[in-house]
Amino acid sequence: MNTFANVLRFAVAILLIGFGVTLMVGGLMSMFPDNAPPRVSIGDIALFGGFGVLPCVVGIMLWRRAVKVKRYLADREQEHQIIHLAQRMGRKLTVSDVVLHTSLSAEQAEQTLRDMVVKGWAKLEISDSGVPVYYFHTLISQDEKHGAAGI
Repeated sequence: MNTFANVLRFAVAILLIGFGVTLMVGGLMSMFPDNAPPRVSIGDIALFGGFGVLPCVVGIMLWRRAVKVKRYLADREQEHQIIHLAQRMGRKLTVSDVVLHTSLSAEQAEQTLRDMVVKGWAKLEISDSGVPVYYFHTLISQDEKHGAAGI
């Protein structure tokens, strides 16, 4: 997923929400003028909803989508860091290894490692001292790749 496209989503969402709020405030000021009785017509309500509420709703939906994409991209980056670290450290990692050698916090490291076990990229093992060790069995050496036999 493209980060520029996601930044654009955020920008368009902000513009739509701002546009919608501005039109809603203007519509309310028009329908309820100072020192005069309210004058609300069906057309005013339709314009208020169509040009005020609708852009806000679309903007909020776009914002929520951009937040999901941002979270997805961050998760993929964390997995990427861990895979590279596992390759450098002989395919076995602990949460402490990930925290020491990446920018991830202990909570982020632990959650990402668990997610990678669920996805099948790693297997959970327990050391003699009871420390969880994540074994990245899907990473194999170049020699092992070259020696692979056909099925």
